[in-house]
Amino acid sequence: GPRLVLAPIRVFAGSFGGATLYHDAGLVLPNEARQRERLDLKRGGSKYERRKEAQAARREHVAANTLPEDELADTFRDDVTGL
Repeated sequence: GPRLVLAPIRVFAGSFGGATLYHDAGLVLPNEARQRERLDLKRGGSKYERRKEAQAARREHVAANTLPEDELADTFRDDVTGL
């Protein structure tokens, strides 16, 4: 089923305020990530170019990581003859 993970973002000295005891500086909030993406699009990048780059990278990955031929692939053949 669904799982819930709570990652601490900020820990305060008091219950709901006070001095900050801990702050996760590496955290990027979803709204900030979307804002950065919009700014990148305004600067000249396009979703089409990123999609095409991702497709090319995927093709290269698949070509570089081909699976070896399975030596047991014909063990359970459909064309049973001679019975």
